[in-house]
Amino acid sequence: MADKAKSSERPPPLPLRERNRLRTRRELLDAALEVFAESGYGSATVENIAARAGASKVTLYTYFPQGREELFRELYEEVNGELIEKASAVYVGGGDFSTRVLALTEALVEIGRRPLIGRFYSIDDPALDEALNPVRGHASRVCAELIAGDLAAARETGAVKTKASPEAIAELLVGAMRSALSEVARETVKSTDILAAMEALTTGLKKSLNGQ
Repeated sequence: MADKAKSSERPPPLPLRERNRLRTRRELLDAALEVFAESGYGSATVENIAARAGASKVTLYTYFPQGREELFRELYEEVNGELIEKASAVYVGGGDFSTRVLALTEALVEIGRRPLIGRFYSIDDPALDEALNPVRGHASRVCAELIAGDLAAARETGAVKTKASPEAIAELLVGAMRSALSEVARETVKSTDILAAMEALTTGLKKSLNGQ
């Protein structure tokens, strides 16, 4: 009976047409990720992306009417969503302020280690400013809010004694993490070195926050 109840609760399978639509959309996004990671934003073209996906420009614009800009923005927000999910999981779990900051750094660095995703998420192009306005900084803001809230709570309980602004400290830490992600993606620094440095930094910060 239980098995029958569970099976009846499952959503019906998507029609073939809808499955094909979703597959084509994903193929266009995956092709765009490859092209952006290889060429950056300015040199990427709708023609290149469509060709990489084995599709036509008409098909691409059918799924993404704003073309290259919309593709980049959606891919960027996918990474944001993953980072926000990981960050939220870190701050639901146990540990102290330093432990959570280190775990959050590890989550960002892991993104940087992925060859395509890391290079894509690290693209810095003035032409992207308008395209990314709705989503740029989304994950960073969430991470900064989590750190600031954690630090403020620790200060209220007396776990830390600093009078420095939790928001300002959080912004500095997230800025360092975001920079580390980019450097790891560009392979200019090893992820193990970044994590060791952040551990040293948070250890020193914890002492400083307590006036030691």
